[in-house]
This record gives sequence, C-alpha cells and structure tokens, in this order.
Amino acid sequence: MKSGKITAAILLFATAAWAQTALPAPSGMPSARKTGIATTEAESKAAQARAENVLNQRVKEMGTTLSSMHALLKQMSTKNSASGSKDPIAKDNIQMWELMLKQLDKQFEQLQVAARSREEMEARRNAMYKQAEQKAALAARNAMSQQSSGQSTEAAPTSSSEGAATSPAAQPSSSPN
Repeated sequence: MKSGKITAAILLFATAAWAQTALPAPSGMPSARKTGIATTEAESKAAQARAENVLNQRVKEMGTTLSSMHALLKQMSTKNSASGSKDPIAKDNIQMWELMLKQLDKQFEQLQVAARSREEMEARRNAMYKQAEQKAALAARNAMSQQSSGQSTEAAPTSSSEGAATSPAAQPSSSPN
C-alpha cells in the first residue's frame, strides 16, 4: 500500500504542478508587447494558431493523465477488495481518490467546454472580419463605380448644354408663327 500512496502523491503533485504552469511564449517571434512593434496579420494568426495548438495539446495531456489516474484508482480498489482487508485507511484513501478524480473530471469537462467555446468564438470572429472585409470591398467598388459614372454624367450635361445653347432649335424664335 505504501507504493500506492507514494504513486498517488507523485501523481497529485505532478498534476497540481502541471495545472499551474503558464503557457509558453511563442518561440519563433518576439512578443509585440515586449518590443512595442505591431505585428502583421499573418504573424498574429500564426501566433494564435500556435496558442490554440498548445491549449489543445494540454487538454489532451490532461485527459491522458486523468485516464491513468482512473486506471490507478481501479487497481487500488481491486487490490483492496482482493486482499479482503478492512483497513479503514485504505478505504479512506480510495474514497479520497474517488472524490479527487470526480472533481478533476468536472474541471476537465469545463476545460473542454471552454476550449470548444473559444474555438467557436474565434470562428465567428473570423467570419465577422471576413464579412466586414467583403462589405468594405463592395463599398469601395460601389464608390469607384459611382465616382466614374458621376464624372461621365457631369461631363455629358456640360457638353449637351453647350450644344443646346448654340443650336438654333434651342434658341427662342423672334418671329411669331
């Protein structure tokens, strides 16, 4: 049972330490906040993709850790029931593990939901930016076409009004009909 307690303590401390580590900074690019230089859209998209990959990798690692912890709990309960011991410390230890894993499972589920929600939010944000870019491009095309048609209509009335003023049909006749 001592090895089980040691293993449990190691896993508990490793999980706690892993959960408290910060996300690593992108390695290939200096941070825009640190340098004060604005990044390009491509660089920010690449950094965002790397951050999402790190987050997804951490979610997978946490799932793997939880699976191994569940397997260890199953082994501990199997050993305890097989030995037929009625050791209250062993039962309490198993009960503590069950409670801890139940809580970690809830937190893992919340993390998965948060990751999915973040991905959906990013997809919606990207769609909104794309839609805004399309609207801006359409507005620019409309402005260009109105500007070009406005120049041609301004030029046309000027030439026709000059022609109308010089043509004999446009001038009032001095003789009564």
